[in-house]
Amino acid sequence: MLRPGDLVVIVGTMGDETLPEERGMILGLMEPTTSIVSSLDYDLARGPRDFDETGRYRWPYGLELQRAWRFSEPRTALAVISSRRFSMDSAQGIVPLLPEEAEATMLLPREPVALLRPARTEARISGIEAARRRGAPPPTTTRSGVMHMRRAPAFTYAMSIEGAATPCCKIGWSFDWRSRERHFNQVAMPNVGGLRYRTILHELWDTAGEAFRMEQALLSKFDALRHPQNREILERTDAVTIQGAWIDYLVDARRRHR
Repeated sequence: MLRPGDLVVIVGTMGDETLPEERGMILGLMEPTTSIVSSLDYDLARGPRDFDETGRYRWPYGLELQRAWRFSEPRTALAVISSRRFSMDSAQGIVPLLPEEAEATMLLPREPVALLRPARTEARISGIEAARRRGAPPPTTTRSGVMHMRRAPAFTYAMSIEGAATPCCKIGWSFDWRSRERHFNQVAMPNVGGLRYRTILHELWDTAGEAFRMEQALLSKFDALRHPQNREILERTDAVTIQGAWIDYLVDARRRHR
């Protein structure tokens, strides 16, 4: 069972899925946590061998990493530090190294590796506010407006507009969809007979640029239904229709990053 501070050694398999020069070699070292993450949150390069015969991704879940290292070239074979034969247990789980094996491994030269930490993963583990704070640029007094925030995490959102004469939805992006919804309702005043904005979908992106691209793609898809006085409002559009286009965009976006 993993304990805080445990390190896991990565060794190349002997199969075709590993490059010939990396087979049996000690490749990396990582310090995992016990926080489970989804592979869908990461824009990873994926090949045919990563999917089973039904088309499902073979490794849908993993553990969030605290730190990671790459062993320097020329790499060392596992057989150099251990005479043991490792069975499939080492491919399907974690096999503890003997003290002398661990000591020899830690003496090998290595360099730290930057970790991927998408906003979606941060939000799932630490909460949405933590994800937004982590990705936001440092405070500054020399820049103003939102353009310097374009690399900060942001949401694409879809809101239904209740009380309208015909079914309507609002598509947009924001750094905080809750704040945006609250602002709209303060202006619309649903409690005295006005319209009510209710968020039905929201997607957290690593950057505002990505959130904006999704917003624009959805609005373009429904261009014929956009209100002439507010081009972010779609008329004669219900939540089911929006959800279908929403899912299509996310599936296509993740396919492009394979």
